[in-house]
Amino acid sequence: MNTNQMNTIQLNTNRRNNKKAAATTILLAVLFVILLAFTSGCGEDSSVTNSTGTGNNTENTSLSVKLDESVTGANYPVITEAKALITEIELETEPSGTSQEIRIAPVVIYFNTGGQVISVTAANLPAGTWNKIKLQIHKPEDTEPIPDPEFREGTSGNQRYSFIIKGTYNGNAFVYKSRKRADIIINLSTPLTTGSSSRNITLLVNPSLWFMNGGNILDPSNSGNDDMIDDNLKNSFKRGFRDDNKDGRPDDN
Repeated sequence: MNTNQMNTIQLNTNRRNNKKAAATTILLAVLFVILLAFTSGCGEDSSVTNSTGTGNNTENTSLSVKLDESVTGANYPVITEAKALITEIELETEPSGTSQEIRIAPVVIYFNTGGQVISVTAANLPAGTWNKIKLQIHKPEDTEPIPDPEFREGTSGNQRYSFIIKGTYNGNAFVYKSRKRADIIINLSTPLTTGSSSRNITLLVNPSLWFMNGGNILDPSNSGNDDMIDDNLKNSFKRGFRDDNKDGRPDDN
């Protein structure tokens, strides 16, 4: 075999190798494109599930609050700011006792002193019928993250707060800070059904109870009134109802 024949064989071999390499490259590119398209498709169709969710990416149940400002008297303390630290919000079905959490991490309710409905939190809940809502007002633990630093002032356990109210009484400014935990249970006026469409629960809170003892006004700056005021704060959460349009009125009326 002469040199020209050997070069021809070598050239043909290189061409075959190059064709195989090119085919392999094209095949890998096609597989990559298919895999990328499949992954993208899965991302669009997949859903995000939160800790209380059904697998849908839309929160179907929300909680709101409203202060009933229409019942406060002329000599009552003027409230300019009110907020509470809450957690462990859940709906419950009686008599089975089945429950579903709406919120398990601390969230602050910033009450609107003008009487507007304020959204608090939301979650995805499975289909069900619920007739009771539970929530806990509590002061934060030492290492517990909180969305508002005013509820924890220092290193002492006595510097943790669950409810903060600011305002004026007899022309004097005051800041009332409660350290008490309150477990609140409210029976809904009409059972709430979740699963098919968005639902909202509004809690109506009565601030005229906060600084009253019978017919007497409690001075919020007098520490001797603290126990009565703390009990009043818990008892002021009196009513809960379905309010999908968030206008502060029950939808079933």
